[in-house]
Amino acid sequence: MNFTKPGLAVGLADSNQANNNNPSYTAMSEIEQRLKEVTELVSLPEVYLKLRRLMDDPHSDIYDFAEVVSLDPNLSTRVLKVVNSAFFGFPEPVESISRAVNMIGIAQLHNMVLGISAISSLKLPNDIMPLDTFWRASLFSGVLARLLGEQMKLAKSEHLFIAGLLHEIGHLVLYSKFPLQAIAAQKIAADQGKQIHEAEMEILGCHYGDIGAMLMANWNLPDKLQILTRNQPMPANTSEFQVETTLMHLAHACARSGATEKDEIADTPFDAEVQALTGLSQEELENSLGEARSISADMERIILA
Repeated sequence: MNFTKPGLAVGLADSNQANNNNPSYTAMSEIEQRLKEVTELVSLPEVYLKLRRLMDDPHSDIYDFAEVVSLDPNLSTRVLKVVNSAFFGFPEPVESISRAVNMIGIAQLHNMVLGISAISSLKLPNDIMPLDTFWRASLFSGVLARLLGEQMKLAKSEHLFIAGLLHEIGHLVLYSKFPLQAIAAQKIAADQGKQIHEAEMEILGCHYGDIGAMLMANWNLPDKLQILTRNQPMPANTSEFQVETTLMHLAHACARSGATEKDEIADTPFDAEVQALTGLSQEELENSLGEARSISADMERIILA
């Protein structure tokens, strides 16, 4: 797996130039400085870093991964609970980490540990959205994106879970480090009927997806995860991983519209063009909601406890 560090999103420099006379505008240099502060103060735990190093080692095997996870009792307990949950739906209990790794594979183990590590690390205080509320919506987004990927029979659709779970971490940075700008963007979106990423572009010259991707780059997370995170707000405008990005966009819209607690998605804020990119019907989308609610509720008790 490639853990390189790509550059900033295309267009940020142009946005910076276009907005530099706006008194409410926040310069990209300030955003990058705050991101640096975040990554210096908030780091992923050593157990995840060890796991990632193993992924770069061509001589590592399943037992190496199992040993690293087993050395962290809290992590190994959560991994086993997730593996035995409705998320995977195995017919028989999985009782050991080595068996768990053998059943789900190294890639899914990496994603699971990354998700648990990010949730435990990104405890950035803010007065805009409680962290529990934020992570519940993110968890639902990840579960629903994965289910939709499976429905479309996408290869390796399991990676959509971690992408959906972490796609909005840029908002945690905004809420914590730029609360006035975040509130101003929310007001613009509400008053003018704009999407939140459009309002953030006016205020910041970038949006939460850009900021989340930059944080992921600082953490040297996989390129694909950065690309999906950056493009999720505008899937119709990207040619890279468009189907996966669109599924994340739909899952995000469902979570934000309250579909985590109701049976239909008629009021979700995405248009026919976005839905058409998936080829999924309204009925097919709605059929995944009940399962997503059940699985995400189960995952909440395990991961967010």
